[in-house]
Amino acid sequence: MSRVHPDIFREYIGVKTSSLHIFPDIINPDVKQFHFILGFAKDTYDAEGKGNGNFYVDWNRDFSPQNVMALKIKYPNVKVVISIGGRDADCPFFPAAKEEWWRNAVDSLKEIIRSYNDLIDGIDINYVTVKSSDADFSYCIGKVIEKLKQLVNVVSIAPSLPSQSPYQTLYLDKSGDIDYVDYQFYIQKINSKEEFEKLFHRLSQSGVYPPQKLLVGGSTDTSDADNFKREDFLEGCKDLVDKELLRGIFIWNANDSVTNAPPYSLEKEAQNILTEKDWLINY
Repeated sequence: MSRVHPDIFREYIGVKTSSLHIFPDIINPDVKQFHFILGFAKDTYDAEGKGNGNFYVDWNRDFSPQNVMALKIKYPNVKVVISIGGRDADCPFFPAAKEEWWRNAVDSLKEIIRSYNDLIDGIDINYVTVKSSDADFSYCIGKVIEKLKQLVNVVSIAPSLPSQSPYQTLYLDKSGDIDYVDYQFYIQKINSKEEFEKLFHRLSQSGVYPPQKLLVGGSTDTSDADNFKREDFLEGCKDLVDKELLRGIFIWNANDSVTNAPPYSLEKEAQNILTEKDWLINY
C-alpha cells in the first residue's frame, strides 16, 4: 500500500444552537489544510415528510460572508465547506420526485453558495438517514455533485454504519468527483483502538474508499461518548499516522467542543497528531 501523508483537518460547526457564533481560533498553521464545515443546508419537506429539494441555511447567520473572508485572510490554509443534509431522523434523504428534487437542490444550493461571494470552497454530503433506494440516492446526489462541482473545488461524503450501502453506491458512481470520505466512526460502537484500526483497514482496503481519501471522525458530542472512547480514537490515529496510512481527521463538532473543559482540546490534540512527524518538515 502506498504511503499517505496526513495533511487535512476538518471541523463541523454551526450544527447546533449554542452560544458559539464565531469561528474559534483553534487552527494549527502547520496543518496543510484546515476545513470548517458549516452545517447544515437543509431540505424542505412536505406533509408526508418527503423533500422537495429547496434547501435553506440552518447555521447561525453570524457565520457570514464577512466573517468567512476575515477568517481566510488570517489563515491562508483554511477552506470553508457547506454540509448538505442533517444528522437527525427528521431530515432524511427522501425526495418526493427525483427529477424535480435534484433540479431544485442544484438551484437552491447554488443560491446559498453564491450568497457567500465565491468564498465557499466545497460541499459535504451528510445524510445519516436515507429512506430512498441506493440507486435513487446515488442518482440524485450524483447530479447535485456533478452540477455544483462547477462552482466549488472540494466534494466530500460522510457515510456511517447506518448509511453505508447508499454511500458506497454513490462513491462507486461518482468517485472521480469525490475528494474526501469523512467516515463517522463515532456513530457506531467501537470498543478499542485495535477495533478502530481494524475497521479503518477494512474500509480502506475494500476497494471502495481508498486511503488517499478516507478521513477518520471523532466526536465531542456527549450522545456519542459511549460509542467510541476519546483515548482509543486518538491512540488509533497516532498508530495510523506513524504507519503513514492516515490522510486526515475530522471532528464532530465545534458547538459541543466549546462547552468542554478545556474547550477544543480534542481538536488541538488531533491536529498535533497530524503535524508531529519529523518527515513532515521535508514534505
